[in-house]
Amino acid sequence: MAKASLKVLILERRYIVGGAAITEEFVLGYSASTYAHRAVVLSPKVVRDLELRHYGLRAFESTDALFRPLDDRRYLMWSTDAAQTQKYIARFSENDAKRYPEFLEYLTDVADVINLLRTQTPIDIVRSDWRSLKKNATFIWDYRKIGDSFYKLVDLFTQSSEEYLSRWFESSEVKAAFSFVAGGGLMGPKTVGSAWVSLYQIIAHYHDSRYGEDIVRGQVVGGMGAITQAMAKSAEAHGVKIDVNSEVASIETKNGRVTSVVTADGHEYTAKTVVGNLHAKLLFEKLVGTEHLPEDFIDEVRRFKTRGAAFKLNIACERPPQFSAFDASETGTDYPPAVAISPTMEYLNQAYDDAEPGWYSSRPYMSYSVPTYLEPSLAPKGKHIVLVYGGHASYELASGSWSQERPNFLKKVLNTIDEFAPGFSDGVIDTQLILPEDIERDLNIPGGHINHGDMTVDQMFFRRPATHYSDYRSPIKGLYQCGASTHPGGSVSALPGHNAAREILRDLRRRAH
Repeated sequence: MAKASLKVLILERRYIVGGAAITEEFVLGYSASTYAHRAVVLSPKVVRDLELRHYGLRAFESTDALFRPLDDRRYLMWSTDAAQTQKYIARFSENDAKRYPEFLEYLTDVADVINLLRTQTPIDIVRSDWRSLKKNATFIWDYRKIGDSFYKLVDLFTQSSEEYLSRWFESSEVKAAFSFVAGGGLMGPKTVGSAWVSLYQIIAHYHDSRYGEDIVRGQVVGGMGAITQAMAKSAEAHGVKIDVNSEVASIETKNGRVTSVVTADGHEYTAKTVVGNLHAKLLFEKLVGTEHLPEDFIDEVRRFKTRGAAFKLNIACERPPQFSAFDASETGTDYPPAVAISPTMEYLNQAYDDAEPGWYSSRPYMSYSVPTYLEPSLAPKGKHIVLVYGGHASYELASGSWSQERPNFLKKVLNTIDEFAPGFSDGVIDTQLILPEDIERDLNIPGGHINHGDMTVDQMFFRRPATHYSDYRSPIKGLYQCGASTHPGGSVSALPGHNAAREILRDLRRRAH
């Protein structure tokens, strides 16, 4: 927006910009990506538009290989090298290996449509005013050649990962390899809609090749905070003013139009356009006030599901986990760049069943990386950090409290790693366990959901965060929304802000004429 010669002021609640994409020292001498830990879906168009490479953004060259230990002897390795992955799949099922190329082709077809949809402003399919009808007609025309991909999308968004993956694969181990990510909420492989959530990040690997070096994926040099720091440098270079430690207390309105924002320390900033990058629940219920908004709109925002169940564990340690099943000579790498512990569908179902009544998984599923393998400067010489993301840890426990159960859950996580990498926990120096309640408190995200809410079909596209207002606008004229509770959701894509800026500039140009 500053590139369009607008005067832009950013008011940041915390001491640092970046939200969940920040790098901090969590133990003296050990720095880590505190919350989000790997770049997977960052929009290459945003990287190019903001010249983030110019402002220092870099990622390590990665093979995208993902090591999955199954026990102390067996493992499955997934990578973008389809032929190599096929060989590993064949160890568990020849039939599954034969069907893998067909599965990839299917996903690639779907990915082309989804990656285009992610950059689109959702349409309002029920409004009948001329502007909405024109938008809808344009949208339909743009997707006129979608063909059978439409039905593929319906399957992906409405089926469970168990049902969806069983169309191609028979092996529980192979299905579990593609049924891992639970998207921040409490979902299992049999939960309706979990197919999309499970496969979202795999689909995101299929970026538009036009963007070349602007595709940033995997481990970011300097941690995830390097992304948002590059954004801040780009913004400031174009005249944006950034004020940290400036929590907004209220958004003032008059006659249905935004007039100003007031910070917690009493400063008031008048503006004809205000953009909220916080969760929709807080933006509208707390800052604007329900008395200024339509009742049906507020009711829908309140119903938006935001109960998180994912955890993040940052570990300072003597050495990375040494997996019994890992074979450096066979895999062609000294150490796996990324690891996932989710051996079978039965394992994933049990992790869900443990937590579903309001508890936590006794053997959590998890993915982890060792940033110090590629970037030793993040820890003291010879030491390492391990970043673990997984589930499930219910936002609220049915009995007891997290203050009581936190050390017990930490022990469950470390014990699970020890099952596959014996003795790892003996070398743990210190830890930072981040639960949904911590995410809620530290990042101001209701329910502590890392994606600002479930990314299921009932909360996506023209339903995110509410019907009629999925286009980044709001019932208050001049007030826009661009947080992860808007389309296309979370996972550090930068697309909610990109898409919202486009709509704001369109509105401003329209008013100017």
